[in-house]
Amino acid sequence: MQLKSAALDQIAQFICGDNPLPFPYRSSSKLTTFFTGLGLDYIHRGETRNAWTRDAVIDINSKASKDGAFSSEQMTAVIEEVMNPAYFEVGDSEKINYDAALVQMNRTLKQYKLEVVVDATSGLAKLRSVDGHFVSTAHSTPETVKKLTFAPKVFEIPLSTDIQHDLVAIMMPFGAAFTRTHDAIKQACTAANLRSKRADDIWANSTIIQDIVDLIFVAEIVVVDFTGKNPNVMYETGVAHTLGKHVVPITQSIEHVPFDLQSHRVLQYHPNQEGLTKLTSELTTRLLTIKRGHSWQG
Repeated sequence: MQLKSAALDQIAQFICGDNPLPFPYRSSSKLTTFFTGLGLDYIHRGETRNAWTRDAVIDINSKASKDGAFSSEQMTAVIEEVMNPAYFEVGDSEKINYDAALVQMNRTLKQYKLEVVVDATSGLAKLRSVDGHFVSTAHSTPETVKKLTFAPKVFEIPLSTDIQHDLVAIMMPFGAAFTRTHDAIKQACTAANLRSKRADDIWANSTIIQDIVDLIFVAEIVVVDFTGKNPNVMYETGVAHTLGKHVVPITQSIEHVPFDLQSHRVLQYHPNQEGLTKLTSELTTRLLTIKRGHSWQG
């Protein structure tokens, strides 16, 4: 099911947040950050803010299913991000009226038998049908998880299963050519109030693969650089995916990304100063988005 034009107009206005709406105002750069932070490639390049935002929302809506229940993952993510409570706390002296914004959003969604509610556990906004069935897919956690039991022979599973939620594991080629890239990634982690480690930061086991597995195992997020089709990075990415980590891929060339993963959003960067600065900015946004989707955010 797709939303109609009037609803799209209102959602676009909510995203822009112009007065007197009870939504946070977004400048041109913040509009870009809003969409790219959700993994959506909409870059504002100076067009009229409201018209550009409406065009972006229309494009996202066009990808929704035309039949049956509301099923657009991208539109769901947009609606939930608009109502993310974190945006409404501007500062200690100024707080936007979240309840009033919620009323307006739900009034817009009512004809589609949808509503946004705030999850009591995580404090996050979730989209659901009025019968109470959640349609949110952006940051969902299944109530029942099937446990995967395996016994690898090349490395051992760490005895400690405590996840360090503020830790980012960095998997990338070594060498002087990647020193500045490593620095850019570390700066993004710091900006997102996260710690970062690479395999050469630790030496706890007799084999490097065990150190790498231990690092991936305890980290919440894994940043992987596919530049150069490094086989070690490919192997480590497979381990991270198997362990259910949030994998954030980056690369200097999209051709270096394995074909099976090219459908996922990849941060592409140039290894010059401008490109690395942009990488730090975009990676920071992605890390913050992951944090906002979980109750462990700092």
